[in-house]
Amino acid sequence: MKARLFRPMMTAALAVFLSLAGARAEEEQVFTADLPFDAGQPLPAWMHGPPVSAPGQGARVAFRLSPPAGKDLLVHLVFDETEGGGLRVEWLRDGQSTPELLAENLGESLGVPNQRPLLISASRMGGNGSLLLQGGSNLNVNRVKFEWVSERTMLSSATRYVPVVVTASRLTLAEADVDGGPRPALRDEWRDRVVRAALTEGAELLTPSLELLAELQQAPQKARLEASLAGVYLDQEVWLVINGQELGPLAVEVPTLEDPGHLAQPGRELTFAGWRRASIHIPAELVMPGENSLLLELRSPTDSDYRNRTFVRDAVLELSYPPAVREPDLSLPLPDLPTGDIPVSGEEPLPPVEPPLPEPTEALSDFWNQGGGSL
Repeated sequence: MKARLFRPMMTAALAVFLSLAGARAEEEQVFTADLPFDAGQPLPAWMHGPPVSAPGQGARVAFRLSPPAGKDLLVHLVFDETEGGGLRVEWLRDGQSTPELLAENLGESLGVPNQRPLLISASRMGGNGSLLLQGGSNLNVNRVKFEWVSERTMLSSATRYVPVVVTASRLTLAEADVDGGPRPALRDEWRDRVVRAALTEGAELLTPSLELLAELQQAPQKARLEASLAGVYLDQEVWLVINGQELGPLAVEVPTLEDPGHLAQPGRELTFAGWRRASIHIPAELVMPGENSLLLELRSPTDSDYRNRTFVRDAVLELSYPPAVREPDLSLPLPDLPTGDIPVSGEEPLPPVEPPLPEPTEALSDFWNQGGGSL
């Protein structure tokens, strides 16, 4: 019995070892550094030492990196925005004295914890170098998450954006999300039977409430509101009041715990740095032709003393309409109809249908009813 179990046990042990080795290799591709940095934290092979202060104007920190061959770098930067402040990102290649500017300012002037992803191509890094982060008067970076990515083939609809990055935590990012530039304004869209009406052009202050207006030509069959929220604590709610009628709270996304926006710092356990998606279904009877008022209210069921700043962007009112009825075009010519006698086919006619033979019981009944067997 022991001899029979030996080989499966060895196979299982080898499988566990290989899976741990594969997991270790995957872990090497993703690394999160909190600031201030813990000097006792183990470092991946491609990072040379802990981050250090870099000379220059303002507070700067540098990460020394050796990029893996053929890999692009996706870096998630979590930082506290101050009024009018932001975050500048540069890359200084080894052997050069002047750094290359990657992003002039990743801030959005919100004054709340925020995060921005930035994609740096392997060709742009060009080998070993230092990633330089510069804040305002004080270094406002809380966390930096490094993730090495490579090209893959995928299929996408021609009518939708193509995500340029899919992260290990299943987050899809478009080019506008990772290019380091200002966020583009939304535009109205109409695909098939659904209209997507943009209600905001940029980030707008939500606290304590924000009214959005939508002008409609006709009432829809279905309606839905979606938006992105920043600064809203994990135990707060955002309610929708439409045309003076209270509807309910939006369903606000709680991102995966792999997201670096979960600060988990003492006294900030309920704070999420970055934007979270939210949505709500709107009964069609509450939406009417003409001007519609959509009032968003920040509410704090667990702590009414909250005074945090919150923001809304990418607010979109989705409306579904029935398909347009296509009327017949009477201007088209009708096909010529045959005139006169319809020609007879040359095929032989089918034989006549004969009635089925009566059942034996019916034949016997008819025999007696007709006087059969009488003398």
